[in-house]
Amino acid sequence: MRLPNGAHAARPWRIHEIADGFRVEDVWAIRTPGAGPDDFPAARAAALATMRPSGGPAKDPLPVRLLFAARRRLGALFGWDGPETGVGTRVRSLRDRLPDDLRAAPAGSAPFTPVYELDDECALERASATVHAVIHLGWAPVEGGHELRMAVLVKPAGLPGRLYMAAIAPFRRLVVFPALVRQCEQAWRDRDAAPVTGVVGTRDVPESVRALGALPDGDYVDHFTLPTDADATPEQWARAMFGDVPTPAERLIWSGLLGIRLSRGRSPDTVAGWRIAERGEGWIRLEAASWFLTDRLVVQAADGRVSLGTFLRYDRPLGRYVWPPLAAVHRRLAPGLLREAEEKIRARDE
Repeated sequence: MRLPNGAHAARPWRIHEIADGFRVEDVWAIRTPGAGPDDFPAARAAALATMRPSGGPAKDPLPVRLLFAARRRLGALFGWDGPETGVGTRVRSLRDRLPDDLRAAPAGSAPFTPVYELDDECALERASATVHAVIHLGWAPVEGGHELRMAVLVKPAGLPGRLYMAAIAPFRRLVVFPALVRQCEQAWRDRDAAPVTGVVGTRDVPESVRALGALPDGDYVDHFTLPTDADATPEQWARAMFGDVPTPAERLIWSGLLGIRLSRGRSPDTVAGWRIAERGEGWIRLEAASWFLTDRLVVQAADGRVSLGTFLRYDRPLGRYVWPPLAAVHRRLAPGLLREAEEKIRARDE
């Protein structure tokens, strides 16, 4: 997802003409499968809809929420984000540097301050007491179509700004921007995607589904369903959703926060570290547990639908406090897991 900085410099973007003094901090590729040369406006709109004025994703996973909460507290403590620190006060807007043809182009609207907007690129800016930042979105041809490129350009405010950028770099590159890129890609897929329906609650989820979870005394249940004509077994769907071995992010959530014990190696008896407990006609159940909760995932694939069910039992009182805030994040991510799995299975069959 992250590209070398040279991928931005190599393209003939108009931003190069006006971003003197700014350095390229990151370049990210946002996959837009099926996109053509004229689809930049749709991709830009999908991307901007996922951003918020602070620069992070609009629907934050829990780690991102924690980071932005800490950033807001520090900003308030040190006065980084007051009205006197923004564009037009502490720094001049890049619009003041625009050549006549770009100045005549529409600026558009966005969570940031718009600079300019063309048929294949746009630029947005934001400033605080620590940095003047530019988000550049560009439409780049790639094999099989086009993809959206997002570059972050910055001009730190002296030594404090350079220290600030160095301090946040690991969090920005490992947590914040990967989450933002995933949401941008999901927004693109959601444009014409079949709706994912979901129900939550031990009483709302159908009894036939709850029976597959084999947790009659469970405390939490949800179930999400995606209509699809992609053809795969339940195990193939599960591996497309979660992978063969757990990723570092999955270990952070499942093992780090919930203490769930996951297998590390690749095995025909596990999916992403979860034990394959039982299979049936059109379904598979994965199981794992920690010292304070039991968790089961059920993947069903039949009759033109694929579904993911999550079942938890609180084995200790701690579960009632730890899982509910994570459940809200999980319910936002589950539809994306189903759609990403569908995309992988279609790509496999091509």
